[in-house]
Amino acid sequence: MNILLSDFITGILIFVRILSLFLVAPFFNNESFPRFIKAITALAITYIIFMIVPRVNVPVNISFLWLFFMGLKEVLTGVIMGFTLELIFYGISFAGFLLSHEIGLMMADMFDPNSQASENILGLLLVFMGTVIFVIIGGHRFIIESLAYSFKIIPIGKMSFNGAVTEALIKYSSSIFVIGLKIASPLIVAFFFVHVASGIISRVSPTFQVFFVLLPLKIGLGLFLMILLFPIFGYAFRDLFYEYNEKLLEMLKIMAQ
Repeated sequence: MNILLSDFITGILIFVRILSLFLVAPFFNNESFPRFIKAITALAITYIIFMIVPRVNVPVNISFLWLFFMGLKEVLTGVIMGFTLELIFYGISFAGFLLSHEIGLMMADMFDPNSQASENILGLLLVFMGTVIFVIIGGHRFIIESLAYSFKIIPIGKMSFNGAVTEALIKYSSSIFVIGLKIASPLIVAFFFVHVASGIISRVSPTFQVFFVLLPLKIGLGLFLMILLFPIFGYAFRDLFYEYNEKLLEMLKIMAQ
């Protein structure tokens, strides 16, 4: 009975970590990904990983509090892993916000099926583009590989949520603004010169209505530059995904301390 109970609890805790990651990690957390398929995929991966991980040492007088804290550790492990990769998409969405502000499309919103809310249309466009690139380079496979690796470096119930983990999360979260500015910087610089030129024109010819010319000019120029920069965005997103794959492995090592 003790062996059967140990196997059952081991399987449940593995499933909790995997499902927690699927709820947060990019691609898997998309609402268009059916929940039933998520659960079946998590169960299949649980069965595979169950064969290679050591069993949990179940105390003789098992209690609900012990199970709760063990499950909480697995939930935190999965959520932190998924959140580390999802930071890239937060940065991409922030870049879309900056681009919309510069181009003049702040009022152009679109329903986001993932967040169930209205989002900026350029931010959604960049996020969809990033998701496609993430799948093309095998990011979804890397998530599953990192799951298997996480059970080797962080055994079940051994996750340590210490000050180093908090510090790493804060440092990685702050990179959202850096990612957004890096992606949007070409258009920000281009529109800086446009605004300087419009200021000079308004000073030279005060009767000229710069505003009525500037708004459609910014939209047309912004969309033209976006089309030119799409290939560069693709390479930038790819490099970001590779960079954050390394950061995920670093985060796992920090949580294992």
